[in-house]
Amino acid sequence: MSPAMPLARAVREQRLGHGQLDLIRELFANRELRTPLLLLSLSEVTRQYRALRAALPRADIHYAVKSNNHPAIIREVHRLGGNFDICSAGEIRDVLRTGIDPATLIHSHPIKSPEELEAAVAAGVTTFVVDNVEEVRKLERFRDQRLNILVRFRIPTGTTAVVDLQYKFGCRVEEVLPLACRVEETGHRFAGLCFHVGSQCIYADNYVRAIEAAGDLIRQLRLRGFETRLLDIGGGFPVRYVEPVPQIEELCAPINRALEMHIPPEVRVVCEPGRFISAGPVTLVCSVIGKAERDGKLWYYLDDGLYSTFSGIVYDHCRYPVICEGTGQERLSVLSGPTCDSFDVMYDGLMIPELQVGDLVAFPMTGAYCTVSGSRFNSLRQPEYRIVD
Repeated sequence: MSPAMPLARAVREQRLGHGQLDLIRELFANRELRTPLLLLSLSEVTRQYRALRAALPRADIHYAVKSNNHPAIIREVHRLGGNFDICSAGEIRDVLRTGIDPATLIHSHPIKSPEELEAAVAAGVTTFVVDNVEEVRKLERFRDQRLNILVRFRIPTGTTAVVDLQYKFGCRVEEVLPLACRVEETGHRFAGLCFHVGSQCIYADNYVRAIEAAGDLIRQLRLRGFETRLLDIGGGFPVRYVEPVPQIEELCAPINRALEMHIPPEVRVVCEPGRFISAGPVTLVCSVIGKAERDGKLWYYLDDGLYSTFSGIVYDHCRYPVICEGTGQERLSVLSGPTCDSFDVMYDGLMIPELQVGDLVAFPMTGAYCTVSGSRFNSLRQPEYRIVD
């Protein structure tokens, strides 16, 4: 499926939030703005948050701050009653500005430098994740704090997510019990289990298999005297970029059944959505700053590229929808970024109506893993955010 579409089709397919749509119409009409620009719709944050809560009612939401740490998104999640999954001292500082109790946060990074661990404990974080004995050893110096420790495990899956998050982290199922014993030996509390089947995961069966494994582990741990208080099922819930994905209700239905069947009701369940909450509320708007015809293609040079917001193409394997205005004859086109590097090409082979220097192009779904992984290569200006509602 082609990622390119005219504005009229984007309206028909409801690919933009109402606040974003009205503003993009206005911007396409007058072009009097400084780009690149990121349009952030807080009503879309609310809509996505509530959709996941309704689809997965047993799981409390801990928003994965790493996907987008914009203060307005963090505040909105907090206003809605959500909590946070954090991975660094910087993310802890970001969320503590809401006034949230640091003891309610989950520090989900399985590998922490001693300095990061020290900063998190000093800030009041009490729940951490480990997946190996070396990480448990780092906890010994904090014996007096009696921290809550989750053990992250991994399972084989028949299908993988777009971003495989079991490749780098997670112990084998048979290593969970020895790690739980080691946690208790250090003076801390084994609190539960966690897993992450991968980002942009469209296969409910991956979650189901992991939940089944968690249920077996909970029973084994209980026989050895360990109480599982918390199960963190991770994130990875998919959103539609160009290709269709399962609706969140469809994806979560078998997950709900697996939780009911395999996880005792006294075990608290949480999830860590990042992309599902942060992707859709943000739309990038760029300007055409240059144009050339090369080898039968029209090349358009935009004022944002792979080294900035489009970094998600490289690191997150995403193709974002392309919305442009125009009804003329479509031409074979290339969209490239503003840097001096020839690698900086986002789309090659698009069929779009011919554009002119100064025209605007919009890219929905650019809220997750885009600006957070961008750089200042060539010392170019990064896009600013504008909250649209």
